[in-house]
Amino acid sequence: MKYSKHISLISISGDLLIMNVFFNLGFCYLNGFSKVCFEPINLLFFVFINLAWVVSANIFKAYKIDRQVFKKEILSTYIKIIVFFFFLFLLFFQVFTFSYYSRDDIKYLFAIFLAAIIIWKFILYYTFLLYRKTGRNYRNVVIIGYGDTADELKKYFSDNSWLGYIFKGFFTDKKPPQGDIIGGFNDIEEFILNNKIDEIYIMLNDLKENVYKSITAIISKSPTSLRFVPDLSEFSYMSLKLINYDMVPVMKIQQGPLSFLYNRIVKRLFDIVISIVAILLILSWLIPLLALIDLFTDRNGLFFVQKRSGLNNKPFNLIKFKTMKKNNDANLKQATENDVRVTKLGNILRKTSIDELPQFFNVLGGTMSVIGPRPHMLKHTNDYKEIVNKFMIRHTVKPGITGYAQVQGHRGEIKKVEDIKGRIRFDITYIENWSLGLDFKIIFLTIFNLMKRDKKAY
Repeated sequence: MKYSKHISLISISGDLLIMNVFFNLGFCYLNGFSKVCFEPINLLFFVFINLAWVVSANIFKAYKIDRQVFKKEILSTYIKIIVFFFFLFLLFFQVFTFSYYSRDDIKYLFAIFLAAIIIWKFILYYTFLLYRKTGRNYRNVVIIGYGDTADELKKYFSDNSWLGYIFKGFFTDKKPPQGDIIGGFNDIEEFILNNKIDEIYIMLNDLKENVYKSITAIISKSPTSLRFVPDLSEFSYMSLKLINYDMVPVMKIQQGPLSFLYNRIVKRLFDIVISIVAILLILSWLIPLLALIDLFTDRNGLFFVQKRSGLNNKPFNLIKFKTMKKNNDANLKQATENDVRVTKLGNILRKTSIDELPQFFNVLGGTMSVIGPRPHMLKHTNDYKEIVNKFMIRHTVKPGITGYAQVQGHRGEIKKVEDIKGRIRFDITYIENWSLGLDFKIIFLTIFNLMKRDKKAY
């Protein structure tokens, strides 16, 4: 079945129905459907709020329905719409004076209205999800070109069947060691015109000039949608934004949510609050206690300060509790399992991760964050940036006491290149998808891992 063209109409019709039931029909019901409902000022208000809702929804593009719209985006969009609609609603009362719901009624009414609209949106969302899972409302897609990115795109279609994409195959002149090859570039036009293909995904890095001419001929004969897929795997995992320089389209690599000032301010305030709490409630008594223990045991000293790579690869002094005897490899070699350099007290501190707690002073001072990629020694940064692609992306944000990579099991000693590659992948995922909620999730997982005693904590 061809995909539905009526989703937007269903969505806005449901919105207006709910809004009118709450504000207009509800008003008439409370007044016994008397002639009060039909007074000119009330009729004008009924028309006004319908227009206000349509305007609000269009400003925030609520009815630009796309298969990649997820629940979080729906929730965020409709909260913005209702806040804006509320101000338009109140604006009418600033212009006209007339009897309507009381102020207290309006407060409760808007809260219930918000809940009803969100429930309706989620019902619609899951209805179409189930509808697509039954094989309806689908789109047939093909990919022109082949490579790792094309393979990932095919996997995306296969793993997310509820999106309603049916992958038909690749067109390529290569001979990849797997199936799903429909034909070569010369077979594109005949296949597209003889089959119901809704979308063509074009791998920009795998095409020759003559193929573009074939595609131009196809779209002049068939109403097929085109999607261009750049391969930026050698540059970054980060998302793209298309901007226009007059008539010239330019793809800009987005640096993630923390490239925006207001997000950095939110994260900084979060860091300040958490670090002050940790210093006052934990370090205020822990430092004197450990100093006393050290005085009567190793006399090794309490703090260890080491140069680490920070934001924009600028070195900073990282503070830890000292856990090793004095040695010449401190700035060159990571701690290993059963490391002879580690003292008895240091062994306890490392296994419980207590040795990391003084870094809350770094956080308060602004050189670190509570959550972020773990900072490496300067030597290791210089080594890894030469052998691991995208390594330096992790330095676009402040390093953290704990991070997404660490709670996913990528902590401790790096024994092989694959270990650091796995760590980088999660670090970049964090940078791309930062949110305050994700930071709280990482804190929770860090505490959980500490309670179950991470085997890599040595």
